[in-house]
Amino acid sequence: MSRLIFIFLVCIFCSDSTAQPQHVEQRALALYDAPRDRQIPVAIYASTIKAHLPVVILNHGYTVKNTEYSFLANALAQQGYYVVSIQHDLKDDQPLPKTGNIFEKRKPFWLRNVQNILHTLSALKEMDSTLNVEKVILIGHSNGGDSAMMFATQYPQRVAHVISLDSLRYPFPTKDKIQILTLRAHDTQADAGVLPKSGVTIIHMKNTKHIDFCDRGPSQVKKEVIQTVMKFLNEAS
Repeated sequence: MSRLIFIFLVCIFCSDSTAQPQHVEQRALALYDAPRDRQIPVAIYASTIKAHLPVVILNHGYTVKNTEYSFLANALAQQGYYVVSIQHDLKDDQPLPKTGNIFEKRKPFWLRNVQNILHTLSALKEMDSTLNVEKVILIGHSNGGDSAMMFATQYPQRVAHVISLDSLRYPFPTKDKIQILTLRAHDTQADAGVLPKSGVTIIHMKNTKHIDFCDRGPSQVKKEVIQTVMKFLNEAS
């Protein structure tokens, strides 16, 4: 088993203090994956008063930090979900390809992120054996959503539900009947073959830009995202 290095810090990640729900503990945690010699920073959001529901793995979009989804992470944690937001991109990583055969060129990046998720789940199990990391909820924005779809395709038995915040490149899995919700922005279009014709809940959000699915988005958009995600999870559970 790879050696794990844990660094705990008490942090407040949300830039808008008025949006901070009560009774949510937030921590920064640094994992070390020895076989890959890779640091995996994560932000953890967990309720201090409610029993933990399934683990939620949040996957950030490219150029957006893992801590920039606090509006959604806090809302989920307040409802009892144990939320872990992974920082996939590190400062020394190669930039995400944007030209040529994007799908093929980005595969190694998505595979790296899948390995980050697997290592994080293993570390969480070692930290707290009461956490159910065998079947988790995946949420991903943009490139993070592509990584979530690759994970769900490769490890469907470990996924309860997937929520895509406007992911554009990796095809949604259809063979394993995983419940999937996707929220779509008005200023982007998914590549051909990404969105299936049936079996997925697709919500088109008017006046919502691709970047709006993180803390940078307007309050009304963030409110709608929270309401839609909660409705989906309540109905899917």
